[in-house]
Amino acid sequence: MDVRTSDSEVNDDAQRWRNDLIRNQVFKPLRSGGVFKVLTVFLILALALTYSFFVYRYVSNINDYISDECWYVSSARNILSKYFGLTPRFEGDEVLVTVELTKYLVRESYYSEVRELKSYVAGIGGAIIKDENYYQFKDDGKYLPAICVKLNRSQIPNITKLPYVVNVAMGYCYPTAENILNYLNFEHPPLVKYLIALAMATVGDEPGVWRIPSIIAGALTLAFVVLTIKKVVGNTSWIYVGMAAAVITALDPTFRSMSMVAMLDIFVALFTILTLYFTLSNSLIGTSVALGLGIASKLNAAFAGVPAVLVWVNKEKPAKALLYLIYIPIALFLMFNIPFIVKDGFLNWWGSSVEGAIRWHLSVKTTEGPPQSMPWEWLIGRNPFVLHYVYDPNSGQWVADIIASGNPVLYLLTVALSIFILPSIKDLPDKGLTYIFTWVTYLMYIVMWVAGGKTQYSFYSVQVVPLIYTLLLELIYYLLSSTANIRKAVENWVKVFKVISDWLAGKVKISVKVVVQDRCDGMV
Repeated sequence: MDVRTSDSEVNDDAQRWRNDLIRNQVFKPLRSGGVFKVLTVFLILALALTYSFFVYRYVSNINDYISDECWYVSSARNILSKYFGLTPRFEGDEVLVTVELTKYLVRESYYSEVRELKSYVAGIGGAIIKDENYYQFKDDGKYLPAICVKLNRSQIPNITKLPYVVNVAMGYCYPTAENILNYLNFEHPPLVKYLIALAMATVGDEPGVWRIPSIIAGALTLAFVVLTIKKVVGNTSWIYVGMAAAVITALDPTFRSMSMVAMLDIFVALFTILTLYFTLSNSLIGTSVALGLGIASKLNAAFAGVPAVLVWVNKEKPAKALLYLIYIPIALFLMFNIPFIVKDGFLNWWGSSVEGAIRWHLSVKTTEGPPQSMPWEWLIGRNPFVLHYVYDPNSGQWVADIIASGNPVLYLLTVALSIFILPSIKDLPDKGLTYIFTWVTYLMYIVMWVAGGKTQYSFYSVQVVPLIYTLLLELIYYLLSSTANIRKAVENWVKVFKVISDWLAGKVKISVKVVVQDRCDGMV
């Protein structure tokens, strides 16, 4: 018999031989005795700790509020005081206090009151930290009439009794927003604000401390990017693919920026990658808890629940999957809101934290301020959100050093490869699960935009950034692991275009059928 072998088959056989050789000669000895396991744990910990160190070292030098930290940090401090009866931690008896005064619509009346209070503070041995030059008068009345002082905590009751003092709050000097000493940020869930408040109460109320929870969340996200790749790839190559995915995630400007600041979105990214990780791990409870923690951080974390439901109703009994994925997140959301429900009453809480929050998310919030960026603009880096500027003495200009600009080259590469692999999605190592999670979660932002939530910013994209890079590395790994995979993807697209061509020529008819299939006995 004349047996002929094509060049491509020979190449595939040679590649398989090389891969087997590498696995047998390199990875097998490493796996013995748990050496490989210890090495991978070391690499993941080293990555997380190194990232945390460099991020903290940089951002701890910024000794003031960064961007929207003014809202989340202030509300965390207010929650700590108003709902838990606690104050931020200070060493010794000297504390920072923001003193809010009676609001005047006449400039001179306000400045006269400030001068009187400054004189009083000096008389009791206090120091003025920020005065009317910071808390400036505004003719429209939208300002915070206040000063920030450092004094002995025993003097706070005396300050409070002054007739022109409206409110007193211990902690880092408040920002200048009107009524900020009473602001509670009910439009967003409380979990992250609890973590910021916990840092204040246990470590101290200063900018470097506020950002510790976000830095930890960023480091944990990188670790779970690696572990998610492990679930996707399955063989010993996962450590290389996973570390590559984590490194490019760490270098992404949007991801790095959001893990530097005391805001909510990096936690959404963390709990979203956890939702994917537990889905890949076949843990319905883990998926539900991760989803619930994300929703308790910020409501848009619920977007990850859509692909979770799509996947789990096919993995588990639909009734059980829906029960877990709906009621566990609701239970966690209610649990974290118990302090507000108990103190304010259920109806007041519902109106502000549920109905009010939904209206807020679906509204046009502002037409001014930072540039808005629609979801499709995130992929090309258009209208990036600048969180912080630093002065460059060499150029004599202010330069954005913390900016949610993303990495358009890698984003578009992921889009291109996703399109290329679409007809072969079921052939991916995880049967397309990461693919579904990534793009369905992303598409939910477009749905929100259509529904009326048109005020969106580029930093919202941080939720899908770890998903995008996890998917990108999975696609690269799949396509490069065998030339047959590339050929099959091309062949599948040829089939797709042939069907479309035949349909356009009237040769075939395309129809969609709904098939009810028994999971055990076949179709019914």
